[in-house]
Amino acid sequence: MEGGASSNGLGQDLVPDLSPAQRLQEKHVADAAHRPMVEDAVDEEDIAHPPPSMNAAVPKNSAANEEPPQPLSEKAAGKQKANEEPIKPSSNADVLPPNILDTKSEDAFPALGRGPKPPAAASVPMAWGARKPLGVANAVPNGINGQGPVSSTSSSRASTPVSGKITPASTNPSIASHHRGLPNPQYIPIPGRHSERIQFAPSQLLPREQLKKPLHDVLRSINKKSKAKVEMKSGPRGTIIFEGTGPVDAARQALRDVAKEVGSKQSVKIPIPLSVRPYIIGKQGIVVQGITKRTGARVQVPKAEEVATPAFDDDDSMTIDVTIEGDAVAAEMARREIEAIVNVRTSTVNLRLRDIPEEYYPFIAGPHDARIRAMEDGRQVKVQVPQYHTWSGQPPPQAPAPGMLPQFEPNRGSHIRISGDRAAAQEARLEIERRVEELRREITLSQLAINRGQHQFIIGDQGTSIHDLLEETGCAVILPPSTDDTEMLTITGPQDNLDSAIEKIMNLATSMHMASIDIAKQHASAPAGAQTHARALTQYLQHRQAIEQLERQYDARIVLPASEDSPMNWEVYSRDGKNSIRARSDIMNLINAHPPKRLRQVRVDPFYHQHIRQQAAQRIRDEFGVHLLLPEENIPNPQVILVYEGPDVSSTSEYTLPRQRPSNEEMAQFEQALQQAESHVQSLIQGRQQLASRTLNIPSKFNDKVIRQVDREQQNLPPTEIPVQVTSVPAGNINGTSAPRETVQAPGPAEHIVTLRGQGDKVNDIVQKLMLFLEREKADDLERGHVTSFDFPQKFANYLIGRKGENINKYRDEFDVEIHINDGKVEIKGPAAKADLAKAKILALGKKIEDEATHVLKINPQYHKDMIGAKGAQVNRLQERYNVRVQFPRTAANNNDDRSIADGASEVGGSRNARPNQAPDEVIIRGPRRGADEARDELLNLLQWTIDNSHMSMVSVAQSQLPSLIGQGGREMESARLETGAQIDVPGIRDTSDSTGRVSIQIKGTKKQVEEAQRLLEQKSKTFDDSISRAIDVDKKYHKELIGSGGSHIRNVVLAAGGSDDRRELARTVRFPRPESAENTIRIEGNKAVVDKIVASIETFLKERENQASEVLDIAPEKHRLLIGRGGETRRALESQFHVSIDVPKMSQEGAARSKVKLVGQPRELALAKAHILELVKEHEGTTIQVPRRLHHAISDNGQFFRRLRTDHKVTVDHAGQQPPARPSGGSRARANNGRALPLITDQPENSNGHSWETVDNEEAEGESGDIPWVLRGARDNISRAQNVLQKALEQAQSQQQSSVGYLVLPDPRTYRFIIGAGGSHINAIRRQTGCKITVPRDQAKGEAIEIVGSRDGIEQAKDIILETVQNGGS
Repeated sequence: MEGGASSNGLGQDLVPDLSPAQRLQEKHVADAAHRPMVEDAVDEEDIAHPPPSMNAAVPKNSAANEEPPQPLSEKAAGKQKANEEPIKPSSNADVLPPNILDTKSEDAFPALGRGPKPPAAASVPMAWGARKPLGVANAVPNGINGQGPVSSTSSSRASTPVSGKITPASTNPSIASHHRGLPNPQYIPIPGRHSERIQFAPSQLLPREQLKKPLHDVLRSINKKSKAKVEMKSGPRGTIIFEGTGPVDAARQALRDVAKEVGSKQSVKIPIPLSVRPYIIGKQGIVVQGITKRTGARVQVPKAEEVATPAFDDDDSMTIDVTIEGDAVAAEMARREIEAIVNVRTSTVNLRLRDIPEEYYPFIAGPHDARIRAMEDGRQVKVQVPQYHTWSGQPPPQAPAPGMLPQFEPNRGSHIRISGDRAAAQEARLEIERRVEELRREITLSQLAINRGQHQFIIGDQGTSIHDLLEETGCAVILPPSTDDTEMLTITGPQDNLDSAIEKIMNLATSMHMASIDIAKQHASAPAGAQTHARALTQYLQHRQAIEQLERQYDARIVLPASEDSPMNWEVYSRDGKNSIRARSDIMNLINAHPPKRLRQVRVDPFYHQHIRQQAAQRIRDEFGVHLLLPEENIPNPQVILVYEGPDVSSTSEYTLPRQRPSNEEMAQFEQALQQAESHVQSLIQGRQQLASRTLNIPSKFNDKVIRQVDREQQNLPPTEIPVQVTSVPAGNINGTSAPRETVQAPGPAEHIVTLRGQGDKVNDIVQKLMLFLEREKADDLERGHVTSFDFPQKFANYLIGRKGENINKYRDEFDVEIHINDGKVEIKGPAAKADLAKAKILALGKKIEDEATHVLKINPQYHKDMIGAKGAQVNRLQERYNVRVQFPRTAANNNDDRSIADGASEVGGSRNARPNQAPDEVIIRGPRRGADEARDELLNLLQWTIDNSHMSMVSVAQSQLPSLIGQGGREMESARLETGAQIDVPGIRDTSDSTGRVSIQIKGTKKQVEEAQRLLEQKSKTFDDSISRAIDVDKKYHKELIGSGGSHIRNVVLAAGGSDDRRELARTVRFPRPESAENTIRIEGNKAVVDKIVASIETFLKERENQASEVLDIAPEKHRLLIGRGGETRRALESQFHVSIDVPKMSQEGAARSKVKLVGQPRELALAKAHILELVKEHEGTTIQVPRRLHHAISDNGQFFRRLRTDHKVTVDHAGQQPPARPSGGSRARANNGRALPLITDQPENSNGHSWETVDNEEAEGESGDIPWVLRGARDNISRAQNVLQKALEQAQSQQQSSVGYLVLPDPRTYRFIIGAGGSHINAIRRQTGCKITVPRDQAKGEAIEIVGSRDGIEQAKDIILETVQNGGS
């Protein structure tokens, strides 16, 4: 093709000038191939439609400097031949060397069955040309003579050689006219006369001796079998042109056949972004196979294992080389298709700039990211520059010598990121790189040593921002990390600005107040050492987050030593000096509250730490109140810290750190608890075998398998067993351990060292198993080339693969084989035995899938949400029960509810998430036939139930009524739901209402439920709509009386007005202000008639209260109970009967006020109530009998006498306010048993029959002197009868005063039941027989004695009967 350019890198010179014989031969061939056609003649009257040969002969670039051709005469037109000679270009500047083809020319390479047309190339280099991933070789120079390597930043098109040019001739008038410098004429193509051409450099053709047959025979053969005609012509600069004429498809196919037959094989490498690799390959290679099929070129994409994994997933700078092999046309067509895919997939890119030092980041971003915003403005690009004010891993360089600039190094872990449109991203990248070059020439640094504790006040929350510092001084500051001991700050910026920046930083650093605390000094005599105790205490306080609490409380910053070997000095910094003093004082209290006796360190091998954490931590907290603090898992520190916190602290409760110095008694308690906790910890590891370590030298390829094998060997260990620990490192990097180690050399090269550490026997056992495992693996490795192939239905391939390959990867791991699937064939590569097992498993899966049934149910989408259930509960239940997959269509309504947990319900469940072509009303059930059938039936039943319960209705209510409908805590609405059984959905209070202020409540359920709920809500709505609200001011002093006892008065008012008796309705009808409120307003809400009546009743009540009087009655306190009654019943009855209020003094009142009873009411009712109360009190005047105090308890018989009087005679007894005498101590346990301990049921048999017996004469009994009044109250007749009973009891007690008291204690408290007998039958018989009073204690377990009162002979007789009864077992 004329003026074509190529970038294929071919460096061969043109072939030597042909000999005269050769030129003559070519001329004959050309003449023989030329068959003049009528359309080749120029029509002078239609010069706008030139013949095809004219278009073919005009070079592309000739139009620039040549005059348009003049019209030919008719005669000349008839004799004119196609111009086959090259036309000399007018300028060398517009023409590339003759052996280079223009690969970017769409004219040279039109679409011959190619892929989608790529978008226009950007004017900047390709964004992925910057860097290739590690492990991928750089692209070698393409071409025969090996031109120099292509720049990594150049376009992939520029680095890709092409294979030839194909150009349409007569059928593209616009291009032809452009080539000739003519305006685009109107052109009517001749059907079936399409012309295209392909142009080759001689070096791109096979040598003549390598052709299967002469060139003209090749053309003749192709023309014979094709509907198109191919002609060969000489092109400019020795190039060869093949032109095909005929139908479009036939012409193109004929040219492909020519290129295949005569073209030399090309090998092209083009770089593509690593992220595009999956799209070039396609699912199971379908895309790359399609490219090969369409173009005939072989496309090789590097395998995944040959490509190093990029450090970042979002980096498009990484490239790989795709190799294209084939003839000239095929290679170029394949290249175009690949670049089309690349352009589509990389319209936006993500770049990481790895070669820029972090020290430049602040200056690239600018103050407050001003430069970044300017760079992004108007562009579709996002630039992210990490903030850099603290170095990590790589410190800044040292300050340079005067006049020198520092050498900054990039940090491989921190990069500038650019994302967005490809062209805009590349422009931003170039702009940043230009800025970096400027910074390299002007940025220097200076270093300044400042106390580490003051660093935080320079940059950070407590100091200034790096942006403010940069804006003010033009410099940036770099702080050391907290893990480094250095105090050196690095200030970067232009040399002229460094002094002002240093001055600013020093001002910030010196603006803080600092207080220092030497923790070790507070407990200098700690047994383990002051520094050791201080370090452990600091770790504990950090663990308990005490440091953060102190910082928040005092608005301060506490700096701890960065290194464990440093002195334990805490530094407290604050802008307010008072806060630093307060914080220091509080820290001192914390330290003093944790003396060495409260904290203990126990040395435990790190091997046991995890076991102790699981088995001991919770127990020692619960039993001993000790907190267990273990080192972090990645820190091999053997010290375990025990801290006493107290028995009331649990793992879930918030612990408050003590701040008081403990007493000596408390410290003794600490020490005891810590000793017990330490003993428990030691008991977990005592008695176990000595720890041992053994190492295995294994090939690296078995490393992961060995680790997994160790895990499998120990996966079923009981909780009390400690698993063997396994670590693996590359050979030569293993660290020493304290336990003895033995090295075992596995056969083969040692590339990894696996270390096993644990109890000796277990380690040896696992080592032996691993050696056998390695031998098997090595034997299996010899069979890795074994391949087993078998048919597997292609339609089930996705099920075998599983979602994201989970199923096939599981099989690969389980059987340790490689499994590949391709076009209905499964290929298993690996040891024969394992391959057979995998084959059996896969075939079983196929059979299982084949047995699978699929049901498609048509279900109205309106029922889907209810059938799915909350968070997929209903669907998941079906899937788990029947081992099936139930798929509802994914719609906006149920997208979240249809999140099933049953993807793993079957081995093929994971690959079915796509749901292709599923209609909105289709529900798919897939699984084993039986389970699918049962799930279908149950789902249909669920559908019917849903339909039956999907009756709906709407009720309109006022939006302001919603709070009352919902009720406090939703109680009202829940009550309505329970009452009707319907589902009631209430809109939110903030939901928008209609123009009338009303909202709609949705009711759902069965027809009956909906009707009942609708009736209920409409009734409430009508009541609310008819309701009015009124407010009335009532003095606060009347509120209590207006409410009445338990709300009785206001309830009666509402009921009398026609209101509801329901408690909740009553509370809404009349609302009183809260007691603690100063408000007096009472609000009444409801039906107008009811509200008016309630207001009228309240006003009447107030008028009455304004006219009411009060009177005080003097009533003895012992008669107050007559006015109160049981539970206040009598007082309420009196208040209701006479419409007065009665105020009875409380029992806590003393003096004269104790007897004052106040009556308040209307004068008439007040007089009636007074007369009634006085009469009531008078009727219950009591009779007083003086009883000797020493006989009080003998007569009262533990209150039994009072209960008999009240039950038998309706008479009550009180003592006129005097306290009864104290109970006598004669029956005490000590006296009854002479102070000795009671016999136990576990004593020896010879002592089991012993009992304790003691007698005391009543003259010796203790007692008080004087009398106590017994006031008998009741009806007069009843009092007389009670008085007689009391007189007899008094005489009997006086007669018993001359008797004796016996105290009997039996050895076994369980025998007391024999004495009492069924229903008290035995004890009553003994009482009648002996005439004695016998009291059996209630709580025999406490050893109280059995008390026997009577004559000396009687009590002895009673004792003998009791012992005999016990001995006979109560018979």
